[in-house]
Amino acid sequence: MGISRYTLYKYVRIDGSWRYCKAAYHDNNKIKPDIVFVNVKEGLLEKHPEGRYYMSHNGGWIDAGTDALEAQRKRKQRLTLDEYNRLSGATPAKNTGAPLVAGRITLAAAAEKYFANCEARGLDPESIRKYRAAVDPFVQHCGVTCLDECPDNKRVLLNYMGWLRKQPVPERKHGNPKRAIANKVGDVRIFLKEFGITKLLKKNEEPKYHKKIVVAHPDEELDVLYGAADAEETFLLDFFIGSMARDHEAYGKYGHPDLTGTTLTLYGKQHKTRTVEISQRLADATRGRRKRSNSQALFVNRNGKPDQHLLRNLQNIAKKAGAEFHTELHKLRKTGASRRYLAGLPLPTLRLELGQASLAETQDYLADVRKPGEAKKAVADADFLPKPKVVKTGTTGD
Repeated sequence: MGISRYTLYKYVRIDGSWRYCKAAYHDNNKIKPDIVFVNVKEGLLEKHPEGRYYMSHNGGWIDAGTDALEAQRKRKQRLTLDEYNRLSGATPAKNTGAPLVAGRITLAAAAEKYFANCEARGLDPESIRKYRAAVDPFVQHCGVTCLDECPDNKRVLLNYMGWLRKQPVPERKHGNPKRAIANKVGDVRIFLKEFGITKLLKKNEEPKYHKKIVVAHPDEELDVLYGAADAEETFLLDFFIGSMARDHEAYGKYGHPDLTGTTLTLYGKQHKTRTVEISQRLADATRGRRKRSNSQALFVNRNGKPDQHLLRNLQNIAKKAGAEFHTELHKLRKTGASRRYLAGLPLPTLRLELGQASLAETQDYLADVRKPGEAKKAVADADFLPKPKVVKTGTTGD
């Protein structure tokens, strides 16, 4: 009996009828998007953009979506999961066609098991892609093949860190490549912890980076931005300062903002919801915007879909204004929080409105906020001015 390898087919329309046709591959084993065999024996190929991909397995069909590369990834995931289950004893032993290492679980199989668990837990697809961008290169460049080679072996993380530092770094004026390395190592650490592997590095071996400190815009910089903004851009500035929203909360990735009176409800990652009290002026502008639009999204692009390029829109305002200072959406959020803090809003309330985990985090976030001129006056008062030296001049006399 033949062994199924999750063979990829595409369900396409040929001569007026629909049928499954085997997917075609390049010589390097990458799938050819939309190219299928209409006659395998004669090697006849045709391009069919219509239809969906399916995997043939145990006499049935498993949906793999419409994207060719994603279908190939799902096939690989199925193979490696079968390998993991076979080696861990979760299912009866089967030869799935995946590479095996004498009864041991490979890192590649463990990684696919981890991502399958992430999907089962309902983790955000974007977060899974972020984790995969860290874990997949770790599997390739850590220097070992099997999971049981990782415990008490700090070399696997050091090898990975060494490889990361050799990669080309995109030139970004306000980028922080060392922090990017630390984040990727952190994502790999979460993956390893899933299998009970912890504490591989000492504290002094962890990747180091300078913590980014976001400083609020002073009034002078806000005047520059507002001075160059049109009505649409003014609402963008008002909304981010007045609501202290994160970008994905503003464009409604996890749910469009709700407004009741002057209370704005924002929906964030991991099903987190928070409410923010906003000004009557901003509430009126938000309601007026909703009445004029057919979309629930507050920021829409030319196609009427949620605009996910709000940072670019903000930077266009700064460019139009000829601003010599740096601006970003987080600076607007920090500006809104700073102005509320200086206006006397209690820290516990501000913590809830910012959606931060602890009061200590909020205190640290606002540690640099001072009243205008307060710091300059304190520095001037604390400055030590030495007394002028008295120079004695020689005199002659009786």
